[in-house]
Amino acid sequence: MNEHRVGFPAKLAYWVGQLAEGLKSATFNLFLLFFYNQVLGLSGTLCGIALIIGTVVDAVTDPMMGSVSDGWRSRWGRRHPFMYIAAVPLALSLYLTFNPLVETQAALFVWLLICSVLTRVAMTLYSVPHMALGAEMSSDYQERTVIVAGRSFFGLCGHLLVFALGFGLFFAASAEFENGQLNPAAYPPFALAIATLTFVSVVGTAWGTHHLIPSLIQPPKQQHNMLKQTVLDTLEALQNLSFRWLVMGFVVMSVPLGVGNAFTLYMNTFFWQLPPSAMVYILVGLPVGTMLGFLFAPFLGRFLEKRQSLILGATGWVVFSVAPVCLHYAGWFPAPGSQGVVIALVICTFMAGLLVSQVGVGVGSMLADVADEQELSSHKRQEGAFYGAYTFVVKATMGVGGAVSGFALDLIDWPRGEMVKTAADVPPETLFYLAMIAGPGLAVGFLPAVWCFMKYRLDRSTHHSILAELDSRRQAGNSATVTRPTVR
Repeated sequence: MNEHRVGFPAKLAYWVGQLAEGLKSATFNLFLLFFYNQVLGLSGTLCGIALIIGTVVDAVTDPMMGSVSDGWRSRWGRRHPFMYIAAVPLALSLYLTFNPLVETQAALFVWLLICSVLTRVAMTLYSVPHMALGAEMSSDYQERTVIVAGRSFFGLCGHLLVFALGFGLFFAASAEFENGQLNPAAYPPFALAIATLTFVSVVGTAWGTHHLIPSLIQPPKQQHNMLKQTVLDTLEALQNLSFRWLVMGFVVMSVPLGVGNAFTLYMNTFFWQLPPSAMVYILVGLPVGTMLGFLFAPFLGRFLEKRQSLILGATGWVVFSVAPVCLHYAGWFPAPGSQGVVIALVICTFMAGLLVSQVGVGVGSMLADVADEQELSSHKRQEGAFYGAYTFVVKATMGVGGAVSGFALDLIDWPRGEMVKTAADVPPETLFYLAMIAGPGLAVGFLPAVWCFMKYRLDRSTHHSILAELDSRRQAGNSATVTRPTVR
């Protein structure tokens, strides 16, 4: 592992790869449930079932991909073969998800299930090795924060591209559809543009970091019996106390985060009564605030421990995400549909993004530190196993949260189909139930999550001690290579 600063060209090539994750995540988080439920008329319950099945698939494939890439031995290293292979399947499945060639409820359910699962698996094939690669690029405590912050910044650039292409081009208002996101014909060309950019991002980062392969870790032997190895690696990773508290906190957070993402279009279109031209400002507020937070994260990391930054980010997101609905019913928020509500929502989303950015940077950097702690105790590098679990939790914000959102829409009798175009087509009590779920309901999962994060104890001084011990071990020749027991 490189103990000093990584060159800017290598970091930039690595960061570009996070565009793919941002493009896919923003497209799925914002549009997937809305497209199938509101635009195509698929039952919210069927949408929820399809999304929860996808989450179950992620629960298996993400840790497996981590173990596979940790133990993979080839002339192209542990990570790059999978990054190259994933490019075409990821782009193709992403496009097909938003271009269904069927119409009935049963057929739409099957199409959503198959295409979304294929997209998730292809993203797993790419994103787990890609994130694990970032942990291998440097062992420096502060440099890792820089690498993760840059990666997260480019992920948010992917979100901005989705918003700009979506509401600035493909979902613009027309004579037939005042709210362009309700136009079914706009989704296939939109998905084609996103899929193309995703392909370019994946291939670009794999090629741009290809020259690093000789300096990266190679396992001594190729792994066999990958399923059994995955189970063993996952169980061993979960024995790490720091890792357990991080994962538990993010599992708790996944549901409210996913619900908030899935209900964004519903709230902006029907509750806040915003046209696409105004909606884009609000949607952009979150990633712009988050991007600025990413830039500020390395500076903040000089004064705060990573655990403190994580708690600050989670708490701040809750406050500014819940505030608009609470202030609205208290009579202290601008009226829906007004210019004032647009300004107020932009401010709230910007502040939520500015603070929540510390969560993404913090956990990405903390997992790299946990991998060092794990090597010290077990003599094994398990970046893939740790990041496999992390990517599963990130995607669970779409799967579990999206599934809960689908069930909730049917529970509150949310109207759907081409006849529902404005807030006037939705009963007032139904709008109230939607606001309660997408507002105060989001705070429920965050208090126990913050409690979990407070249990994380790996700080700066402890990590320095770990690195010193690892250096001493390497210098003594006790770990010339990183060993992993082979399961045959």
